[in-house]
Amino acid sequence: MPIARQPLSQPPTIAGERREKLRGWAKEAAAVIVGALILLGVVVIDGRPVVFADTNIYVWMGDMQMRPVRYLLSPIIGGPSSAKDDPDAADEDPADMSLRHTEMAARSAWFGLVLYAVTSVGTLWAYAALQGLAASYAVRKLWRGVVTEAGTGGGALEHLAVMALLAAGTTLPFFVGFAMPDLWAGVGLVALASLLFAPQTLSRAAKAALFLLVLAAMTFHRSNAMAAVPAAALAALAAWRLWRVPWRRMAPGLGLLLAALVAATALQAGYGAAIKASTGETLRSPPFLAARIIADGPGRTYLRRACGQGAHWALCRFKNLPLDNSQDILWSGDPAKGVFGRADVAERTRIDQEQLRFVASAIAADPAGALRSAVANSWRTLVSVNLEDPLRDPHFYLTDPDWSDTYIADLVHALGPCDPDERGCKPRFAAAPMARWHGLVLIAALAWLAWVAVRPKTRRMTLNEALGPVIVLILSAYVFNAIASGVLSGPFARYQARIAWLPPLAAMLAARLTMRTRSADGHRRQSEQC
Repeated sequence: MPIARQPLSQPPTIAGERREKLRGWAKEAAAVIVGALILLGVVVIDGRPVVFADTNIYVWMGDMQMRPVRYLLSPIIGGPSSAKDDPDAADEDPADMSLRHTEMAARSAWFGLVLYAVTSVGTLWAYAALQGLAASYAVRKLWRGVVTEAGTGGGALEHLAVMALLAAGTTLPFFVGFAMPDLWAGVGLVALASLLFAPQTLSRAAKAALFLLVLAAMTFHRSNAMAAVPAAALAALAAWRLWRVPWRRMAPGLGLLLAALVAATALQAGYGAAIKASTGETLRSPPFLAARIIADGPGRTYLRRACGQGAHWALCRFKNLPLDNSQDILWSGDPAKGVFGRADVAERTRIDQEQLRFVASAIAADPAGALRSAVANSWRTLVSVNLEDPLRDPHFYLTDPDWSDTYIADLVHALGPCDPDERGCKPRFAAAPMARWHGLVLIAALAWLAWVAVRPKTRRMTLNEALGPVIVLILSAYVFNAIASGVLSGPFARYQARIAWLPPLAAMLAARLTMRTRSADGHRRQSEQC
């Protein structure tokens, strides 16, 4: 009986390749979306997204930028067609606007635009969803890039397991639900790690998306660049010296970081120029540096001595106040302790113009004291994972006469009522026990990374040319962030807690590659025995 001929396998068609790519894209998209939902699940358990005092300013800045667009589209969407018909614009006193201009340069109007646009279309849940997707996407690309470079899995189920562990054991989900720019510091670093050390695993579209995440981090808060830039330089140097990664492989990622810095600077400058052109006023920042060194002691001692000897600093008018709390110095309107919050436009302008010279003079008068304060503030920031701000009860904002008629109240109430006494929207998680839990996870992650680095066999097996530099980037950025935040602003827990999820992520990557290597060694030994 003749043997039937088997049909020849047909080469894949273009349509078949496209279907295969589409299936792969859909699988990746589903993994990212489900990962975001896992993070949002913690926010749901907590009750709702959380606001902060600065949330109001950001939304107002976004509203200001969108007004011309709303006026233009008023025939379609309704509402006022010009500023003179807009009750929001009519309520803004010119003198009050001048005061606001003296502090607006400290906050990103572009973050405000994103926050306002997203919450206008949806609610704070929509903005939390955006942050969840950004975090899930950045983690997905880094995880897949590192483990693919090592020649192992990295599938969708792994991603969901990673997101579940991050949700259960780190600060990440609480910043996903926080209506502030803090989350983007960590997301930008994770995106940058992929661009620098796993570029060969990324498509052009993925590189573009990750670049946008880095750009968002650079644009939404200036302190993010202070951690990312030196950390990227150090990690790239380590990759070249320790893992022999050629500079030409890292050059495109470094170029994208530079492009993000230039674009972020241009965006901020463009907004300032637009305000200058329309009002004639220059945007300025509160005197964070001066307030820090005064509250720490060296600046306070120098101010009182210099003013007593005839110096003419704008701050001399306040030299006899306590001046021992930077928040009071910056924001209090109490005549017994406030400085910047009580100063008029002219005084604020002078304080801003004199700030760098004043800080330099205070440091020169007591360099040892200034150094001790800087080190102490950096250390206190470094070891903090407290979630006091992302777990803040909105009750004060909803009941205080000055706050109850702001954007914050509208954002909170858009999510649902908070009971007649406005106490029904308190987060379900408490800051203190969460800080203990997250602190234990962070210590365990750092201990594991140290164990991997110290043991020669584990270091050789695990820290490949992708993961090694990624860990250097994450840990150095963790330190640089503490220094920048502690020295320039103060030891406020939120600044470090926002990126406290990065070392556990690095530890999970190290554990994954260690398991992969041990599994491969086991299979090889079995083959040799056979």
